[in-house]
Formats: sequence, structure tokens, C-alpha cells
Amino acid sequence: MRIVLIVLLHVSLFASSYNFDEIKFVKAIEATFQQSGNIEISDDTTIITYTKPSFKQIKKTDNNTTIKGSSGDVYALKGKALFYTNLFIGIMTRLGDINEMKTNRDFDVEKVDKTYYLSFKGDISNQIEKAEVKTDGSKVLSFKMFMPNEDTLEIIKK
Repeated sequence: MRIVLIVLLHVSLFASSYNFDEIKFVKAIEATFQQSGNIEISDDTTIITYTKPSFKQIKKTDNNTTIKGSSGDVYALKGKALFYTNLFIGIMTRLGDINEMKTNRDFDVEKVDKTYYLSFKGDISNQIEKAEVKTDGSKVLSFKMFMPNEDTLEIIKK
């Protein structure tokens, strides 16, 4: 399990940043939620800053993951919250970069036209069954993750 987590947390050596819209569908309540923000990725830190509809910042370093709310209070994640947050940050990092996505061992990749279809392997497949990544050449435009409970999470790059 530790090896899988280490692989999940691997971030590209090249810094990158992009603005995005996040659309989350929660099947249990048949509701869709939308947020907008920015993700900054460097070799040892990933920062996701949501600006709409309200401020929230998630910061992942090699040693910990924290959440800063609009009040300014900062909370360090532990246990399951830490595990799942790091899992999704790792997946967002890899799906947002076409080179990381195409060479990753945690999922199988099939390309049809401008869309990559990914099926996850191992422990990750318990949380995320598959993903679709829309591209234009070597640029990722958006990606959508499908969970076993029929929830979805879509990131659309701006």
C-alpha cells in the first residue's frame, strides 16, 4: 500500500499551473456542484486554490496536506481524509499532463480520436474506476473521473 501511495504522490519535476472549473456530480443526492480555481504543481508541492464559489486552499507537500478555509484557519489532514485527498491530488496531477498520463503504470490507456480512455489498476480502481481525458494535440483540455458509486468529477482547464 505504501508503494502505491508513493507512486500516487509522484509529481513531475517541471512546475506547471493552470486555472480550471471543477464539476462534481454526487449520485446519492442527484446534485451537481461547481467550483473554480487554480492548481500549481512543482517538484515538491501542489497547491489547489478554489476561488469560486468560496475560497479554499489545499496544499500538499512531501510531508503533509493542509486545508485553509475562507476564515484563514488551517487544518492538517489525517487518516482517511489525508489518504483520499492525496489520492485525488495525485490523479489530478497526472491526468492534467499528457506525458504523465500516457506513461503511468497505474492505469491502462486507450486513445480514440482526441480522447484517452483510462481504466485504473490495483487499489486505485476501488476509488476511481475509469477516466476520460479530452485533448487537442499534446494539450489536455479536460478530464473526467468516474467513481464506483456513480459519482463523477470533471476538471475543465481554462
